[in-house]
Amino acid sequence: MTKSLTDITLCISKELQDFENRFSQCLSDNEDKALNAVLRYAFGMKGKRVRPMLAMLVAGALGKITEQTMRGALIVELLHTASLLHDDVLDNSSKRRDQETINSIWGNHVAILTGDYLYGRALSLIKTQEDFNLMPVYAKIAMDLPKGEMSEVQATNNTDTSITTYLKVIYDKTASLIETAVLTGILSCQGDLSQEDNIRELGKSIGIAFQIKDDMLDYSENTGKKAGIDIQEKKITLPLIYYMEQSSEEERERILEFIYSDSKTETEIEEFVRKVANSGAMLKVEEVLKEHSQKALDILGNLPKNQYTEALFDLVQYLIFRNK
Repeated sequence: MTKSLTDITLCISKELQDFENRFSQCLSDNEDKALNAVLRYAFGMKGKRVRPMLAMLVAGALGKITEQTMRGALIVELLHTASLLHDDVLDNSSKRRDQETINSIWGNHVAILTGDYLYGRALSLIKTQEDFNLMPVYAKIAMDLPKGEMSEVQATNNTDTSITTYLKVIYDKTASLIETAVLTGILSCQGDLSQEDNIRELGKSIGIAFQIKDDMLDYSENTGKKAGIDIQEKKITLPLIYYMEQSSEEERERILEFIYSDSKTETEIEEFVRKVANSGAMLKVEEVLKEHSQKALDILGNLPKNQYTEALFDLVQYLIFRNK
């Protein structure tokens, strides 16, 4: 049975509480009441905090969780939150985590500017020479995120359904942030840096597996969430790619016409979700998921054995087998 996130992260429970307190302070601006209202709402839309968890667990596994680790975790989560605000505008999303998005309440301009503010807030946390040494890591993610969005737009415009393009998009949009989180962990732990390349690959593998699982869940009706969001937003993900691979050329054209249509009904989307979910495409997606998750587990097997490494094993299992 897969452990809960609370059980998995018992070894860093104090650090996570400290993180929440500090992150709350980061998402407040008492000098601007209007901005503060938006920031407090953004804090209330909190996710699982997977990236801070990974930064802390990697630091603990290879050295110790330092003050720099904490600042790095805050920076990564601020960059992540900013990217979500921008994503919601680009995708014209009205809901995230079952709550109304900032753009749907305050409008696109406020959402974009709030995201920009959070990028600046992240930079304000850089305090020491050691923090400055991590600037290339943070700069890379600041470039990767918009590159991923641009690649996704180009793929949509060119009806590009190749697996290569899909993997590039999910690396830039998702895996690169998780890679940044684990690199923050090892580079701030004041311990063994000989594992840096392995840790980089660990983050990449976890990130790709995490996004593939997310894309699979969008074709499931048993998650407690509405299925078919990716179809509604005209996104080409791995389940759809493999589904089209087993279709005739004529059928493939009909599928793409349906995906890119602005007049899809909820009933049509639900019916299409069932078709993909019940096809052999999902078995092929499972194989790719297992490939990347096993790579992550193999890397973890070469790390020092301690409570933090054990928690990393459990966290990877949780992310793979979650149902929402």
